[in-house]
Amino acid sequence: MEQMPAVSGHIGPYRTVNLSKIIDPATETRRCVLRRHATVVQGVEDYHTDVDIVTHLGTHVEAPYHHADLTKDVTDLPPDHYVGRGVLLRLDTCAPNALITRADLNAADGGRVRAGDVLVLDSKYHSEPFVESPDDKRPHLSRESAAWFVEKQVKAVGFGDGICIETNIEHCVACHDIMLENDVLFIEVLQNLDQLQQDVFLIIFMPLPIRGLDSSPVNVMAIEGIPGFAP
Repeated sequence: MEQMPAVSGHIGPYRTVNLSKIIDPATETRRCVLRRHATVVQGVEDYHTDVDIVTHLGTHVEAPYHHADLTKDVTDLPPDHYVGRGVLLRLDTCAPNALITRADLNAADGGRVRAGDVLVLDSKYHSEPFVESPDDKRPHLSRESAAWFVEKQVKAVGFGDGICIETNIEHCVACHDIMLENDVLFIEVLQNLDQLQQDVFLIIFMPLPIRGLDSSPVNVMAIEGIPGFAP
């Protein structure tokens, strides 16, 4: 049986949690093709890999350039836009399949969210993202929630399989309009949120530094316990 990589670990006294999906070209439904080839230089054999992927692959960050006529790609934002104080908001007041409201966000926030934070949303309803299911009860990001994120001046909003953005087209488009126009990025789709032991942490999600990318796969790391980035 193939051994899965560890999800959590430690850097000194600080606990780490990987919040990214592991991408397997053998099973991935989005374009992900690797071509490995040998190179021989002065008798020494090495290997290179050509990588052919879609930018929205696995866990990825979406920049403004992804949407409409916005022009900022992943390299047009400063590096510190991809590092910040992560805050986990558990939206326990949301009804099944409901739009997320200001009241839901305020209840989950409890006054913790600050300007420059990176929000991670979750709910008690879970379903495979981008897969239609009659059992899908996830709450939806909404125009109202997007306005709340902008007012709070957060850097990015991430979510796993407890939040839906893809099925309510009207509100999905509104979220992209409102958030990306204000440089509030999307992080889709996080994993292992159940492994977080703290609801405030340092979060890092650096994109590939390639000009012209509207989105980029990211390896998202939460680091718990760092002073200034802890409850």
